[in-house]
Amino acid sequence: MNIDSLLNLSQRVVLYTLDGQKSAGKVMELSDEESFLFLPEASLSVVPGAVVKISDGQDAIFAKVTHETDRGLEMYLERGASVGNERRSDVRIYDKIYCSATFICHADEKPAELPRSLDRIRANKLIIDSFLKGKYGYPGADEVPYTRESPYNQILWEMNRKLDLLVHMLLAEEFKNLMSSRPLDVNISASGIRFITNTSFEVGDLLEINLILPMVPLLFIRLMGEVIRQKNVTSYETNRYAVAVTFLRMDPDAKDDIIRYLFRRQRELLRKRQNHTLIKNH
Repeated sequence: MNIDSLLNLSQRVVLYTLDGQKSAGKVMELSDEESFLFLPEASLSVVPGAVVKISDGQDAIFAKVTHETDRGLEMYLERGASVGNERRSDVRIYDKIYCSATFICHADEKPAELPRSLDRIRANKLIIDSFLKGKYGYPGADEVPYTRESPYNQILWEMNRKLDLLVHMLLAEEFKNLMSSRPLDVNISASGIRFITNTSFEVGDLLEINLILPMVPLLFIRLMGEVIRQKNVTSYETNRYAVAVTFLRMDPDAKDDIIRYLFRRQRELLRKRQNHTLIKNH
């Protein structure tokens, strides 16, 4: 994923630093490794390693400055940037995951269609839960929440999700279809998702979102969402759109699973970036 899949680069963008500086400019020299050159129109005082925000007026990304040259600032897309003290639900990362968005209805039909769609998803979950948990529930279901992360609780969570995965693989046709599809570039949080697609939607459209999150075990999650924004993206391909969706009436278990995935992936991306920096410096 690169910045041209996230921002509209056909016009000027604006760079903001954490200490209050800002400058309009252009993004140039994109690479396949998420690196690019920013040409500011105003003078900026930015040190290597600084995290900045770049916005096209509608969407924004975080990037980390590697060094300053005579031509501008060289930087790379910070996929797991964390700025300030974020709430668990505010953490957002860029990733490539299996994701599908199925159109359900337009905005005027949503009041009637949303309850039916949620009932269908819940019914599917109840079937799986009854198959796995039976009368007595998961063993240890009343243990402390995962945020306290005792070794026993982590093992228990992984065991439960492995059982979920096995049932999904056997029973859910959506899971099989999704695994055979092409992963999408996404920007995801516990409250919504932004993805690149060849399909155009309208603001207010109701979508069913199916996700397979790259965890061990894999997490298969089904959600309802509403389109809140769409725009064309800069690309050599045609008819590509960046679609932003907010999740509606999320199941608490699904929300906790997404938050767990976000924090784990954020740590993985940070370690990967640190290792890359160490190798480069040596």
